[in-house]
Amino acid sequence: MNKKFAKTLAMVLVIAMLLSLGSFAFADADTTSADDGNDYPIVLVHGLFGWGGTEIANLNYWGGFSSLQEMLTDAGYEVYTPSIGPVASNWDRACELYAYLVGGTVDYGQYHSAQNGHSRYGRTFKGVLPELNDADSTLKIHLVGHSMGGETIRMLAQLLENGDPDELRATTDGSISKLFTGTCRHWIESITTLCTPHDGSQYDGKVYNEEEPLVHRFVAALSAATGMNINEENLGLDFKLDQWGLTREPGESYESYIHRVENSNLWKDDVKDLSVYDLSPDGAAVLNSYAKAQDDIYYFSVACSDTYRGAVYPHHYLPYSNINPLMKKSATYMGSYKNYAAGHVTIDESWWENDGIVSVRSAQYPHEGSNDRCDLNYGTENGVMTFKDGTEKGVWNYIEKIERTDHINMVGQITNTKYLQGKFFEMAAMLASIPADGSTPDVPASVPFVDIVNDSFYYDAVVWGYNNGIVNGVDSTHFAPDASCTRAQVVTFLWRAAGSPEPESMSTPFTDVKSGSFYEKAAAWAYENGIVKGTTETTFAPNATVTRAQFVTFLWRYEDCPSSSIANPFSDVSESSVYAPAILWAAENGVTVGTGNGTFVPNGACTRAHVVTFLCRDLAK
Repeated sequence: MNKKFAKTLAMVLVIAMLLSLGSFAFADADTTSADDGNDYPIVLVHGLFGWGGTEIANLNYWGGFSSLQEMLTDAGYEVYTPSIGPVASNWDRACELYAYLVGGTVDYGQYHSAQNGHSRYGRTFKGVLPELNDADSTLKIHLVGHSMGGETIRMLAQLLENGDPDELRATTDGSISKLFTGTCRHWIESITTLCTPHDGSQYDGKVYNEEEPLVHRFVAALSAATGMNINEENLGLDFKLDQWGLTREPGESYESYIHRVENSNLWKDDVKDLSVYDLSPDGAAVLNSYAKAQDDIYYFSVACSDTYRGAVYPHHYLPYSNINPLMKKSATYMGSYKNYAAGHVTIDESWWENDGIVSVRSAQYPHEGSNDRCDLNYGTENGVMTFKDGTEKGVWNYIEKIERTDHINMVGQITNTKYLQGKFFEMAAMLASIPADGSTPDVPASVPFVDIVNDSFYYDAVVWGYNNGIVNGVDSTHFAPDASCTRAQVVTFLWRAAGSPEPESMSTPFTDVKSGSFYEKAAAWAYENGIVKGTTETTFAPNATVTRAQFVTFLWRYEDCPSSSIANPFSDVSESSVYAPAILWAAENGVTVGTGNGTFVPNGACTRAHVVTFLCRDLAK
C-alpha cells in the first residue's frame, strides 16, 4: 500500500462515513440487557481517521447524529469513547489509549521514539479509570475496536501484559512507563474487534488518485452530509501528531494545517511508525508476530461483507448495490486482486469477499505472522451474540459475518439502522454476561495465579517457586509467564533461592544499582560470589532484559562453574563463546532442552516462565 494512496484512503473512509450520516435516522433498538455477570466498563476504540466524541463537526464516530455511547449508557452500561491519533501507528495509539485510561502524559517509549525519530512524550490525560493501575483493584474493562481500533487494542494488551524488552533494555534512568515493564495488573477482560484488518487490507494505490486537495473534499463532504456551513471554526479536525512536530499553530487555517501534514516527511516510504504501514498486509504480519492473543483475555471478532461471489468463472466478488458509493471501486478491486510476489504476504481468492475496505478473512482473526488460534464455529445463538459456556480465553471466537453491510455502515448505520444498533446492544449484553470470576484455568489454592495452565511446561516450576518464596506474581493474581525478566529480577530470584543471605559488603563497582532498591542486596551478594560481573566495569544494567545465555550462565556460576562432557547439541551455540560451558552444563543436567530443532537461541529474552523453570530444574532436585 503506497503512502499517497493511504492518505487518500484515510480520507475516503471518513468522507464515506460522513456521507452516510446525512441520511441517518434514529430507530428504536432493542436495549434489553442480559442478566449482568459483571459491570465492567466498555471502551469503544475508533479506527483509521476516526475520533471518539463529537469533535468533527459535532458528529459521533459511534452513531453519527445519534450517540451509541449515550444509548448504551441509558441502558445501564458504562461506556467510554477515547479520541486517539487518527493516522498514528498502533504502537503510538496504544500508548495514547493507556494514558487516556489511567491518566498521565503519553510516553511512546525511549527506544521506540529514538528508533522512529519522533518525540518521546505526547499529550497529558486526566485518566477516566485511574484505578485500573491500582494493585489492589479488581476493576477490568471490555475493549471494543472498529477497523484499525481492533489492532490498537491488541497492541495495548501485548504491552500491558508483557512489557517490551527493548524499552526495558534502553531505559535505565528509572523513567520507563509502567506500560513497558510487564508489571501491570492484568485488567483487560475481553477484546472484541469489528471489521478489523488483522491481516491488513489488500487494497492498493491503483484505484484512487487525488484530484484535488483532500481538505476541499473533506469540507465539501461534511457540508453535504450535515447541511451546515462547514469552516475552520467548526470543523474540529485534529491529526494528533504532536510527537511528529505537527501541531496546528495558533491562527493557522485548517487548509494550511492539513497541507503541512500531507507534505510532511511522515509519509516517506521508509517510515513504518504509521497507520499506513500497520494496515498493509506486510505491516500487519509484523504486528501479528508481536501482538499475540493473551491467555487471560477473551477474544471475539465480527466481520462485515457487502460483496457477493460472481456466477461466472473466475467468480470474482462484486459489490452489492447498497454499498457506499465511495467503496464500489475498492470492493471490486479487492474482489479480484491476487499477489504471489516473493517476500510479501500471499493474497489469493480467500481474501476476495470484503466489506469495501477489509476482507472477511482478515476480519476473522490474525493469520499472517501469527500463531493465534480461532474457533471459526463459535457463532451466535439464534442470531444473537451470546457468551457461551466453555468459551476459552486466549482463543479468537468468530461470532458472525454481518451481510450486506459495508465497513462504514457498521458504525455509520445509514441502512439497517435498527438491526445494527441492536447488534451493539447484543454485544454489550454478551460482554456483561461474562462471569465476573471468569472461566479461568484451575490452579491450586496455594497459588493465586489465574494465568498459569495446568498442562504447561512451567506449571510445576511456578508452584515450586511461589511456595518456596523465590518468585512472586506481577500482581496478586497474575504470574505473567510470557513476560521478559530483567537482570535485577533474576539475581533476586537466585538470592532468594540461596536463602536471602546478607552480603558481606554492600559495596559494588556498579553505579546504577540504586540504594534501597529491591535488588540492592541481591546484586551485592551475586557480585561478591562471582555470579554476575556487570555489563561494564561500572554498570550492572538492572533493567535490561536478561537473555537465555546470561541466565544460564548465572545459574552455572551459582553452581561453582562445573564442567561437562556432553557433545554440543545446539547448532546456534558456538563452543568458543563465553557462555558455551554454561549452556552445555545446563543441557547435560536437564536444566534446558533448548527451543527445538537443535537450537538454544542464546540471545533470546528469557521469559519468567523459562527463568522459574530453569531454577526449578536445577535447584529442586
